[in-house]
Amino acid sequence: MSDLYIRGTTKTPEVNFKQSGLIELKGSSLIENTKEFFDPIISWLEEYIKHPGEKTTVNFDFEYYNTSSQMWIFRIVEVLTDLVKLNKDIEFNWYYNEEEVQEAGMDLANLLNVEMKFHEIIQD
Repeated sequence: MSDLYIRGTTKTPEVNFKQSGLIELKGSSLIENTKEFFDPIISWLEEYIKHPGEKTTVNFDFEYYNTSSQMWIFRIVEVLTDLVKLNKDIEFNWYYNEEEVQEAGMDLANLLNVEMKFHEIIQD
C-alpha cells in the first residue's frame, strides 16, 4: 500500500496520508461532487486500518468546509474509530481559527464519541 497525496486547491483540501500513520486533511472543502473526491480517501483508510502504523495521528486543519463535505469528514472519523476498537494508538487533532470550525469539530467528536484534541491557530 502506498501513501496518498492529493494537492489542495481553492475548493479541495490537501490530503496527506502516510502508511507510517500520519493522516492529514488541510484547507477548504467546497466540493460539489464529494463522492468522487472522497471515495478514494475512504478506500485508502479502509485498507490502512487492516495494517495501521505503530501510532496513527489524524490532523484536521480546515479553514472551511461545506455541508456535503461534513458528511465525508464524519465518515473518515467513523472509519478510523475502528482502530480505537482494536486498541490501536490513535490521536485525533482538530485545528481551527474560527469558533464555527471549532464547534463543528466538537459536534463531530461528541457524535462519534471520540477524544479529539483542539488546537487554536492564532493568526497575526
